[in-house]
Amino acid sequence: NQFFKLFVLDIRNTMGLLFWGNFALATLVFTFRFTLFSKDSKTHLLVFGFSKIFQAFAWLAFFLRTDTVSINPIDIIITNTLVFTSYYLESVAMLMMVKGSSKKAFRFQFLLFIVMLLGFYAVVLVEAAANIRVSMASMIIFALLIRPSLQFLTEARSSLFKKILGINYVILLVVLVFRTIYPLFKTSTTLYSVDPTQKIIFPIIFLMMIISGVGYLLLLQEEKEIQVKKLLDDKDKFFSIIAHDLRGPFNGIIGLSELLLEKDNQLKPEETNEFIQLIHKSSKNAYSLLDNLLTWAQSQTGSLEFIPKKIEISPIMDKTINLLDNIAKSKNISIQSEIKNEEYVFADKDMLGTIFRNLISNAIKFTETNGKVLLSMTNESNQIVFSVKDSGIGIAPEKRANLFDINQKNTTSGTNDETGTGLGLMLCKDFVEKHGGQIWVESELGKGSNFKFTIPNPI
Repeated sequence: NQFFKLFVLDIRNTMGLLFWGNFALATLVFTFRFTLFSKDSKTHLLVFGFSKIFQAFAWLAFFLRTDTVSINPIDIIITNTLVFTSYYLESVAMLMMVKGSSKKAFRFQFLLFIVMLLGFYAVVLVEAAANIRVSMASMIIFALLIRPSLQFLTEARSSLFKKILGINYVILLVVLVFRTIYPLFKTSTTLYSVDPTQKIIFPIIFLMMIISGVGYLLLLQEEKEIQVKKLLDDKDKFFSIIAHDLRGPFNGIIGLSELLLEKDNQLKPEETNEFIQLIHKSSKNAYSLLDNLLTWAQSQTGSLEFIPKKIEISPIMDKTINLLDNIAKSKNISIQSEIKNEEYVFADKDMLGTIFRNLISNAIKFTETNGKVLLSMTNESNQIVFSVKDSGIGIAPEKRANLFDINQKNTTSGTNDETGTGLGLMLCKDFVEKHGGQIWVESELGKGSNFKFTIPNPI
């Protein structure tokens, strides 16, 4: 009996624990935010930290209530609004941790929060019984947490730690379901009830709160370590490209130029011209690779600023086509654009130009002589879908899966033996994702490829 008393606290003492627990967690979260984490993680921590602050003051407001029998709508609305807001912010922080969460998911969560909040206000204003209010409050918190919790558990390739945190939330959801149903059979049940079941529920909620708070910080730390590992892997790939792929074109330039110098008097004009063309081709390959390498390095180090604004698409497209026109003409490839004037997108001008340049350049590289490249765009569900379609050789299914991965070697030669490293496509993926979009390819061997990418369209 003495042992079980450890788990049964006076309701008001438990509320005090919940206040201090949330306050301590909020302090810990903001300490982490200012000392340890990246820019993206700081946004997560800001939302999660405010959720704990709101919850701390909610339990303080409950603790300070002296009259727990009569209905005071203002007191009830203020305290419960703080609680619901805290769990709404926590659910948003959870969604931010789930990869691929769409803006639609966040809008749905906000709409659910507003609807539930207004529903609770209506119940309070009609002076519903205390047990009904307690039941509804639990149902609202359950509704706010159910979707993010399930996404934590079912997310593809989620870590074991994320699943454990998801299970913790599921336990909390089970408690909330019980707390939604149980008061309906106890007409005298209130938040401050001396019912033994109530006394056990609050310590469980306190324990789940501590686990979820600390677990959330550990999960962010784990993701930070994964990002650091990825950066190190990318760095190794970066140096391997410099050591191998960049050396190749320069070796060709040096070798051909030395040969040209040694045999200048012995070569016929057409042979000299052939050497010059080869040197020019190697120089262009080296420049293109170096340009992509430097751009990617700037992107990874954060020195490349992302400045999205409203821009017209056709001038960027025309500039890119003119830049690559000579290469296309050498293979008699036509580049056609179906993008009309006065079509706009909210994007970074330089990054968008880099994406188009790499995709169109690749399309030319892998298209046979007399082929064509078609550029187009469509508006779909608040986003713009761009398409770069060619009539080239296509891509084998086994290569498509890792086409945008820097750690995979994708160096298929072009139709005129043009070389490449796959770095351009990785750069395209990086820039598209900075805009909040996605990039993919649809292809069939012998029938060409269609590279598509999306840019959200708030305009």
